Amino acid sequence: VKEKPRRAFRIARRTLSTRAPAHKLPPRVEEAVKEKLRRSIERLRRGRGGDYVFRKETSHVAEAGSDAAAMSAMEVLNNEITALRRVGFPCGVQMVTDPVPARYVTVPGGTKHEANAGVVPNPDRGTGPFHVHSWILGERGSGYHKAPTHFRFSFSSLYPREPPDVHVLSVCHHALIDDDKEVSSLFYHPANLPPKRAGSAKEDLANEKSATDADVSPSTPDKVEFVEYDLQGILVAAHAFMSKPLRIPNDIGHQQKGLDEVWRNAASMNEKRDEVIDAYLVGNAGGGPKDRRLFQKTGWPAQFFHPELREVLDAIEKDETQMESEPMSPATKLKVLSILREEAPGIYSFPMLTPEACGILITEIEHFSSEAVNLPIRRPNSMNNHGVVVNEMGMERAVDALQRTVLAKIAEALYPEQGGGCLNSHHSFVVQYKEGLDVGLDLHTDDSDVTFNVCLGKEFAGAGLTFCGVLGADVEKGAAPHRRKTCAYQHQKGRCVVHLGAHRHGADDLQTGERLNLILWNHSSTYRASEAYKWRDVPPELEPPSLECLSYTHDLDFGEYKPYPTNLKLDGEALKKHAWYPPREEQVKMK
Repeated sequence: VKEKPRRAFRIARRTLSTRAPAHKLPPRVEEAVKEKLRRSIERLRRGRGGDYVFRKETSHVAEAGSDAAAMSAMEVLNNEITALRRVGFPCGVQMVTDPVPARYVTVPGGTKHEANAGVVPNPDRGTGPFHVHSWILGERGSGYHKAPTHFRFSFSSLYPREPPDVHVLSVCHHALIDDDKEVSSLFYHPANLPPKRAGSAKEDLANEKSATDADVSPSTPDKVEFVEYDLQGILVAAHAFMSKPLRIPNDIGHQQKGLDEVWRNAASMNEKRDEVIDAYLVGNAGGGPKDRRLFQKTGWPAQFFHPELREVLDAIEKDETQMESEPMSPATKLKVLSILREEAPGIYSFPMLTPEACGILITEIEHFSSEAVNLPIRRPNSMNNHGVVVNEMGMERAVDALQRTVLAKIAEALYPEQGGGCLNSHHSFVVQYKEGLDVGLDLHTDDSDVTFNVCLGKEFAGAGLTFCGVLGADVEKGAAPHRRKTCAYQHQKGRCVVHLGAHRHGADDLQTGERLNLILWNHSSTYRASEAYKWRDVPPELEPPSLECLSYTHDLDFGEYKPYPTNLKLDGEALKKHAWYPPREEQVKMK
């Protein structure tokens, strides 16, 4: 018998009736989170602002005599934004929002929690982080000049003595943005993000100098005890980030040339993507969109949504007990849960779209895919061969609004600990199952934190979903193992099924007809920064897997239970080379 692995972090698996209110934390976790916010542990660990900075405790740094040190980070930001709105934003900056404290924060690494959650409500919003959003255009000809890019700057309570964490929330091809939307650490080097000034706590203000590479070089660490940033400089750096490759200082290995080439290739890909969208929405390729309401930045019209969902959303909007800046209240949560049907533990469904809205979406997808439009089509993912990424045809901003006004409310009620209350980006696409094309999909998990899957039609038989367990679920507390069947879900037009991306599932084979589904993979950068997301404990299987839950793509032992399908491009031995489950280690590193 294998020794039971240590399980430091697990995915919470609790039913509606037993899930604790999202805003109540165990005291030890609340203290740990507060300490993280006070000291900005994660950012200090990464050395943001440069390794050359002589780091001091927050209380000591604040002794340096500046007006900013006497004000809170929120006050500094509000003053800077007010001034910029009065005199004008830097080149390329189209909009800057007011700072808002984060509603949810990442659980510090190594902190034990009864649900091993990755995200918890912010217990002390006065310490930040404070989110500021901005939309920025690159220079003409940069490849990022056709559509503004959505930036989120997250400031800690140490600002302006510490730069913000920077995420790019737009869909964007860029050489220096990672899969979790965070910009490269190279952005924070003073060659690319120069501080407004640098100085020593022992110096008089009169002797402090403007920060330059010479002033704050690694060779003189003892001369610099703090640096100070300003929002204008941060916005200028973000504009440069979208306009030209970042500088690699002291490029001993001559890596700058390689970075320049990779940057230009990514920028070219991004420009081509924007050209496709412009050709459809502005150039009216093939006559342009059939229904422009699908592309509105403010979101889809209310009449697209099922009356039951609309009623709940209206009730939430009128609920005076729910503050927009606070985590979801128990009263609001009850309203959301009233329209949900639990299909199995962790799997829910609700009426989302009207039949008319489903038809409008299908018409638009078929039109965009037609020879009349004749534009490049990006396929949904590595497993689906037929369908369209709706973000690539110009719907991204409309789905942003859908995520903000509809999806996030349901996700927060169900999965707050997996980032449901702080979703901030998405990969959204329509898949097509039809005789002669794709008829089913192997068992898998999604590259998603919370997945919404709504059936658009058409007429079909079969093609349901088989659900199994969640990767990393706590089987000791009764959760289903990853390869145990838990649910057979049958699609209904307009009805949406919602689940964690880590929930193993697959599409059963279509028997007749054609099925199209709109699938929205929602991501939370807050959750993805947590250890709970990055690592999944995988307990040893103590029972044979359900045959319906075996994956020929991912399971090493598939052939021990079933023969491999004969209609695949690869044989069983070739598939095993890329399979990974069950893992040999006690944990799975997700990122």
